[in-house]
Amino acid sequence: MNRYGRLAQRHWQALRPARIAELDDAGAFFDELGTDVQEEVRSRWTSARVSAPSVAGESYPQRVARLQQLRHEAENEVLRELVLLPADENADLADDPALTDTQVAEERWREQHLHELLAGRSKPQDFSAPERVRLRAGASPRLLELTGLTDEALGRQGLL
Repeated sequence: MNRYGRLAQRHWQALRPARIAELDDAGAFFDELGTDVQEEVRSRWTSARVSAPSVAGESYPQRVARLQQLRHEAENEVLRELVLLPADENADLADDPALTDTQVAEERWREQHLHELLAGRSKPQDFSAPERVRLRAGASPRLLELTGLTDEALGRQGLL
């Protein structure tokens, strides 16, 4: 298990113990999650490096620092999306005065079912078309890919 998998496992043990208890093979799950995070960080960092313009007159140490900053930004973004998820009870969500009870319930429903998909305990075809739309709402492209909810994956299965 790589460092991202270990980080996810520690974070989830502290804040999401109920989710870990639901996993059939927690070690394999965190091993795979760590690999997915590593690949996604590498992909985003590569994209950022390719699309970042060269800086005229930039010294080698300045270039290294700039590229390291791009990597840290990519890593932080991926960690927020896939690893550093809110606690099981999601108290912050429930305490947000801007959200209605219906919105809180919707977010909890979405989170529960996305985790079921991530853990392999359910499949996209287990959900109705309107439920798949609800699951996809606001999800990152990488989360859609990991759960099989991308347009391409759903299209292959005749679900889109």
